[in-house]
Amino acid sequence: MNATTRSAEVSSVPVAERAAASTVEAAPSGWFVLGEAFQAALRQLRSFPVRTAVAMLSVALGVAGIVSVASLSEGLSRTLVRSFESMGRQVVIVRSDPSYESLVLGRANRLSERDLRVVATAFAQRPVAPLLRFGAFNNPVALGTRKSTAAIYGTTPDYFRLGEVELVVGAWPSRQDWRGRGRQCLLGRSLAEELGGMAAVLDRDLSLAGRSCRVVGVVKGAGSALGFDAERLVIAPIGLVRAMDADGNLSDLEIHAGFSDADDIEAIGRRLSTQLRKQRHVAGGEDDFIVVTAQRLRGYLDDTLASVRAGLFLLMAVVFAVAALGIGNVMVSGVNARRREIAIKRAIGASRANVFLEFLLEAVVLTGFGGVLGVALGAVAALAITSSSSYFGEPTVSWSGCLFGVVTALLVGLLTGVWPAARAARLDPVAGLHHH
Repeated sequence: MNATTRSAEVSSVPVAERAAASTVEAAPSGWFVLGEAFQAALRQLRSFPVRTAVAMLSVALGVAGIVSVASLSEGLSRTLVRSFESMGRQVVIVRSDPSYESLVLGRANRLSERDLRVVATAFAQRPVAPLLRFGAFNNPVALGTRKSTAAIYGTTPDYFRLGEVELVVGAWPSRQDWRGRGRQCLLGRSLAEELGGMAAVLDRDLSLAGRSCRVVGVVKGAGSALGFDAERLVIAPIGLVRAMDADGNLSDLEIHAGFSDADDIEAIGRRLSTQLRKQRHVAGGEDDFIVVTAQRLRGYLDDTLASVRAGLFLLMAVVFAVAALGIGNVMVSGVNARRREIAIKRAIGASRANVFLEFLLEAVVLTGFGGVLGVALGAVAALAITSSSSYFGEPTVSWSGCLFGVVTALLVGLLTGVWPAARAARLDPVAGLHHH
């Protein structure tokens, strides 16, 4: 095509198109190309509003899923570990194996008084206390005409030296008060509020499992997570709780030991495991007990939540695949509709690389819009869920989840935009100038 023909072709295009194209230089700057891509993405929204909106919404839903799952799991893990670490001393807890296999197959081997003596002997200079849970976590209790449900625990006064609960009103019971089958008890703050208020429950008799105890104080616990409120509890003398379960079939014993900040908790945990294996004659196979420390709890939670996150992220991958198809369809339609615009840019000096980069960035900008929207939706969903339910612990927005979601959205745009951008770059300028 000679110069006269080319000039005629250019002069025949609409003024608006020539004005937009005249800003393209032979070697445009990166910021200019990005600005062009941004404007082109907005034009796509106007040209194909339904298809573009659906594609962007698909990206947004995928990112929202990533952000909400990451935020909920992070909030749950942070709440449980923080609750464990907020105890006044570093605490090691020994429990019977709570695994599904142990419970279903009847292999659970509860801890015994002999196990308690092993731990108490090994750490004679540290506070060691039993915590005997009666029944489930929803035992019926009553204070006068008011009724509720609560977890019921039996222990000794040594337990209060661990710092796991904090006295809010009333008084700590003395050793004399809790000797044998003492009749004094403490209530958790949430339970006290349900039964009439913290001040109203003091010095009144609480009925529980066919027994009764006099409320002498109200304590604050570790908060709520996994649907369990740690402040809906009754703490009573261990002798009283044992009397409630003569056969021992409804009780489960835990052993709590407190240590100073200078102690190596992980080393202590390993030492306890070794001694309990000898006591319980565990040989070769898996332990029928667990030793819980803050670090082990974090690892256990991470392992447990990893499989849940993996399944949900697989679902998000399907959503992103649908989004990629939508973005690809929108971009191909845009290339076909803008053949004349592409030809003008090529005619006045834009290279194939310029065109390719502009369309590729356009796809990235579209998915970037969806990613930002998805972050907002995911954060709002996570905060709404944690505000309406105590199952996931404290409200949390995972910034790492937000970053991962946005990066994933941009990668979807990058991968999806390659073929339409290459197609735009290969268009023949001459054929494009005659396209209407």
